[in-house]
Amino acid sequence: MLIQLSAQSKEHSLIAEKIRSLLPGGCQRILLVEPPNVPEEDWNPEVAANNRYPVYDPYGLGVLSACTKLRGYTTDIVDLNFMLHDNFKKNPENFKYDLWKKWLRQKLDEFKPDMVGITCMFTIYHRSMVRVAKFVKEYNPNIVVIAGGVHTTMASENELTPGKLVLEDCPEIDFVGLYECNDSFPDFLDIANGKLKHENFTQIAALVNGEYTVITKKAEPKAETLNIVPDYHDLPIGRYSSIGRIGTFYWLFKPTTRAGTIRFNYGCRAHCRFCSVEKITGKGVVLKRDINETLDHLEMIRDKYGINHVMFLDDDVFNGEERTVALFEGWAKRKLDITFDTSNGVIASALTSEIAHAAYEAGCLALSFGIESGNPEVLRNIPKPSGVKHYLRAGEIMKRYPQIFTKGLLMVGFPPEPERNFPGESIRMIWDTINLAKQMDLDWYTIQPLNFIPGVEMTNHALARGEIEKQALIDGTERPVVGSTGKQDRRGKEEKKEALPFINHLNDKDLDRIPLRSELIDIWFVMDYMVNYEKLWNLENPIKAWMLHRLFVNMCDNTHKENALGNLFFALLEFKNGNTEQANYRLGLARKDATGNDYWRKRFPILGLDKLAEELHRKINNT
Repeated sequence: MLIQLSAQSKEHSLIAEKIRSLLPGGCQRILLVEPPNVPEEDWNPEVAANNRYPVYDPYGLGVLSACTKLRGYTTDIVDLNFMLHDNFKKNPENFKYDLWKKWLRQKLDEFKPDMVGITCMFTIYHRSMVRVAKFVKEYNPNIVVIAGGVHTTMASENELTPGKLVLEDCPEIDFVGLYECNDSFPDFLDIANGKLKHENFTQIAALVNGEYTVITKKAEPKAETLNIVPDYHDLPIGRYSSIGRIGTFYWLFKPTTRAGTIRFNYGCRAHCRFCSVEKITGKGVVLKRDINETLDHLEMIRDKYGINHVMFLDDDVFNGEERTVALFEGWAKRKLDITFDTSNGVIASALTSEIAHAAYEAGCLALSFGIESGNPEVLRNIPKPSGVKHYLRAGEIMKRYPQIFTKGLLMVGFPPEPERNFPGESIRMIWDTINLAKQMDLDWYTIQPLNFIPGVEMTNHALARGEIEKQALIDGTERPVVGSTGKQDRRGKEEKKEALPFINHLNDKDLDRIPLRSELIDIWFVMDYMVNYEKLWNLENPIKAWMLHRLFVNMCDNTHKENALGNLFFALLEFKNGNTEQANYRLGLARKDATGNDYWRKRFPILGLDKLAEELHRKINNT
């Protein structure tokens, strides 16, 4: 015990020494920066024009600003991500990505900060964070730079070295604030200003004389900061959802929708080994905001910004049936006139009939369920807090509320982990997921091949096996397959003229074979077809048909143009709705791409889609 205290004291002293050297006069003015979420080399004007890139209100920075102001410090926020998208929408012909440097310089000139705090939520944003940090130091090397956020915390060689890769990759970053910094960052400032002793340091990492130094002890959460409302300063929060997407259900919004975000719970009861949430908040820790404070927060953003839809940022919003029902009943009683969705996903085993009904009455627009797999062995290895029986029960409950769009979040490609005696996800196990999805019969499924993120156990095992390189965790190589910056979008565009061979690996005779990572993108395609499209032949519910029609309009005309599969089944939807002219139009687009685009030309015959197109043609034209 004495040795542990001695080591901890040394770390505190080293970081305190670095602060004194960088901030001899203390620190009063803090500028918080949201970097461009899409690095310049990944920027696609077509994606931006169709509002596919995320443009979320900077909730975390707003909370940090409010918590810091409680201690008497002066803060401001510059949202470079919003500014880039806003500028692009206003003047797409003359858009220049590096305008963010001009805007940041102007803010630095005007605000004159002692410290700049930069947030980074996802790995794909890492390069943008680094460029902002470098720019700040070039502008004035005396400005202290601190970085935070989920990726910044998790970017490590293993779970014992949070933030290490960030500090090694970007020497311009002086400190990394770890985990949720509502209380630890204000403490950090108080220590820098001599108001607290350095023994009070929590959740901080730095390179001191080239040596990695970290204090992982977490600050004790306070009700005051847990319930605090974000301070967005003068940011036009009501305009955010008009220039980019907030959540994944934006295509369901009315033209008059102004979307924002809300948080009810911090943390998650689950222990999913591919996920960072447990590491950020603590194992099984769920910090709960007060119900009335949350409802007051909703009223404020409605009245101040005109927000009439919110996406829950929570990872475990249904934590506690009584409390969850009380929130939604209060929501309905106050007549907030704000709809909501859970794009991040809810825990299926937490759903009850009472929660579903209360959510519906409050104005729930859409629910996502974190399912991942339909195979019990995979679910145990992850491990998920829900099992197959919970998923099936959730599917049955949601059938009573067809007005709520339901989405299942699936994953594929869980690798062998000899460390845990897990053989890897076989083709047979993948079939279990497909069959479960069909049984649940949710409205849509997003399938994501496993993406390794820094700092979690599953990634650490992959690093140890040599399956991925450390650099891939920060340079953008290890990116999701699905999404606006994903590999699948790139592949579809690159293979229009000459596509790689397409193989339906799910027809492999050896069902116990573990697919290669390189095969997962083709497996994803087949799964997507089987769980989302095949069932549309039997679609009868008019409410669901209307919702899916909106989804297909967005998919085929905005997000995934030249989509032969999408247009083929869009034609089917139009036919079922009695729109013969539109059905023929969509079928014509599908046939055009199925013959003129090599990516689709290689897929249609293997999945029998060419025959389905012929059958649909006969049905539409009654021949």
